[in-house]
Amino acid sequence: MLYLWSLNDPESVSHLMSTSERKKRERLERKNSILDAAEKLMIEQDFDTVRMDEIAAASEVSKGTLYLYFNNKTEIVLALLNRGVRDIHEDLAREITSPGTGLDIIQRMNRVFFTFAERQPQFFKSMMYTESIGLKAIKDLKDTETVKEIEAMKASLFNFVQRAVQIGIQDGSIDGSFKPDFVTIQILSATRGLMQQIIYREQGMFMGPGPEMESITLEQLLNDYMNMLVRALRPQH
Repeated sequence: MLYLWSLNDPESVSHLMSTSERKKRERLERKNSILDAAEKLMIEQDFDTVRMDEIAAASEVSKGTLYLYFNNKTEIVLALLNRGVRDIHEDLAREITSPGTGLDIIQRMNRVFFTFAERQPQFFKSMMYTESIGLKAIKDLKDTETVKEIEAMKASLFNFVQRAVQIGIQDGSIDGSFKPDFVTIQILSATRGLMQQIIYREQGMFMGPGPEMESITLEQLLNDYMNMLVRALRPQH
C-alpha cells in the first residue's frame, strides 16, 4: 500500500524520474569517456593492435565494466564511427535548408565531406578497420544500440543527398532524366573514394605511379571532381 501511495505522490514520482535521468546521464558520460580514451589510443596506434584491456586502463574502468558498455572492440570502433557520422549529419542538415539550387547544395555537401575528412582522418581509419574485419563481425552486433544508430544515421545521410538531387531536378539545375537514387549512390561512392585518399596519402600510398601523383593536392582533386560532377549533372541543351 505504501508503495502504491508513493507512486501517486508527485514528489515521489519526481524523485524516481530524476534518479532515472541521473543514471542515464551518468551512463552516457561514462560511455563517452570510454570512447574518448579509445579514440586517443587508436590515433596513437593501429586499430588492430589496440586491446580491450588497454582501453579499460585508459578509461580508468575495470575490464568487466568496459564490457557492460561495449561487447567488443568492434563495437567501440563502430561507436567512434558513429560520432563522425553524427557530425556530418548535422552539417548536411544545415546545408539542405540553406539557399541555392539543388546543384549548389550538392557542391556544398561534397565540401562538407572533404572538410571533415581532412579534420578527422581517424574517422576514415575506423571505417577502413570495420571493412577489414568483414561484414559478419558487424552483423553479429546488429541488435546493439550502436549499430542501430549507425544504420539510422546512414539512411538519413543518404536521404539528405537524395533530397538535394530532387531539389535540383525540380529547379532545373540537374538534368531531369536522372534517377535521384542512382545519382545519390554514385555521388556518395565517388566522394567516399576520394576521401580515402587522405588516409592513403598519410601512409605514402598514391593511386597512380610516378612522382607527379605526389604533387597533386586534395584540393585539386576536389575541385576537379566538383567541376566534372557539375558538368555531368547539368541539363544537356
